[in-house]
Amino acid sequence: MSQLREPAFDRIVALVLRTGAFACFFVMLAGLITSIFIHGKIPSDIERAGVLLMLATPIVRVIVACYLFFKEKDMKYGWISLGVLVILMLGLVFGIGEH
Repeated sequence: MSQLREPAFDRIVALVLRTGAFACFFVMLAGLITSIFIHGKIPSDIERAGVLLMLATPIVRVIVACYLFFKEKDMKYGWISLGVLVILMLGLVFGIGEH
């Protein structure tokens, strides 16, 4: 069934990635501009939020893909996406790769 998916599936996933990239850019730009006028912790926190948004974008993409696969009743790729999501979450919780 995954070979028959509509281009709308790919457009939705691309929209999620594009939105995350633009949002990250504008949040980090806001932090940079804020640092010109305000000194202290606030600009750093804004820039950190932009970085966290950048890191969260692929996770949101996997969530959206998982939802769309299950919606299309493509169980094979739905479960694979869900497995990837579980692995990502376990990595975040247990700090896999942290030195």
